[in-house]
Amino acid sequence: MIRLRIGGVPEHYNLPWHMAMKHGKLDQQGIKAEWTDFYEGTGGMIQAIKNDDLDIAILLTEGAISGISRSANYKIVSFYTDSPIIWGIHVPAESDIHDVNEIYHHRYAISRYGSGSHLMPYVHARQQDWPVHKLQFRVINNLDGARLAFREEKADVFFWEKFTTKPYVDNGEFRRIGECPTPWSCFVVVASEQTLALHADKVKALLETTFAQAQQLTADDGKVEKIAQLYDLKPEDVAEWLSYTRWSQGIDLKKDVLAETTETLKDLGLVHQKFKPENLYHTL
Repeated sequence: MIRLRIGGVPEHYNLPWHMAMKHGKLDQQGIKAEWTDFYEGTGGMIQAIKNDDLDIAILLTEGAISGISRSANYKIVSFYTDSPIIWGIHVPAESDIHDVNEIYHHRYAISRYGSGSHLMPYVHARQQDWPVHKLQFRVINNLDGARLAFREEKADVFFWEKFTTKPYVDNGEFRRIGECPTPWSCFVVVASEQTLALHADKVKALLETTFAQAQQLTADDGKVEKIAQLYDLKPEDVAEWLSYTRWSQGIDLKKDVLAETTETLKDLGLVHQKFKPENLYHTL
């Protein structure tokens, strides 16, 4: 049995991985898959791969590219989704900020530097034609850290996946004042260079099994209720999320998308100009 340590955020996007592990199909292929939830998001998983605590991770596309451009020791092996993520733009419920045009001079809560919550404010600011070099950030580690930072008035704005934060919008803790979809497919799967050198065949088998589970979930008539129950979401919210969410149907590097996203990140000053998109991926 080959042990593969996998990391991802504890969110509904990653249900196919849990289905693949639960149904025993990986065991039949000689893969012992171990999952770890990363509440710190993409930045936390990049650090875990650097520390040799993870073999495979599901990262936000922009964070994965940024990490590799800064010499992270992993490669993209496939896109995980064919659709964007919708980032909610949140403020404390009692905040005097009521419009996204008012957030620029305020403090952005981010899980880590290099994370999606860090990079998306740059994307949004550039869309608004704001000078990106003046953005202010406060590191809060995770969603609970953002809640605490809001309560203690240490941060003013927080970008996070809209349905994950919706319970805190519904209970009056957060107020969502806008949305910002990623301009690209939102998630990729990465594997450490050491794992690819030793077990590329097992990584490929793991991905093929997981994508098959994603397609099975897509075809499941009871998927709305299943996801709502597992992730404590309202069925109507799950139905809306599923209306625009598509998992990849198989291993797919989408090299044109990687190149376009890299150019966008270069334009934002988040990836150095000489970095080549060909350095991003490994073909299984």
